[in-house]
Amino acid sequence: MIYCRDCGARHSDKAKACPKCGYVEYDLTKSTVIYLLLLWFIGLIGAHRFYAGKTGSAIVMLILTCTIVGMLITCVWWLIDLIYAICNLGHPENIFAKK
Repeated sequence: MIYCRDCGARHSDKAKACPKCGYVEYDLTKSTVIYLLLLWFIGLIGAHRFYAGKTGSAIVMLILTCTIVGMLITCVWWLIDLIYAICNLGHPENIFAKK
């Protein structure tokens, strides 16, 4: 059992979110700066998503990058991820939460 960082309620450590307030736990060892650097330099192959623990979507992004039509989709996806990361710089729980 652990305590929620947001409301202090006690809940199972296996729960993805606090059942009382809905706060999503995330890995505090992950750095937003490293995430942004991976996103900027090798984001088209999904490196930032691997770092954030979102392996499934990272593999899809990597496979799509290998095709010409998929590269266009990945470029749009990369841009959306970049905008989302910049908008959530002060809230790393949004970036690293596994939804």
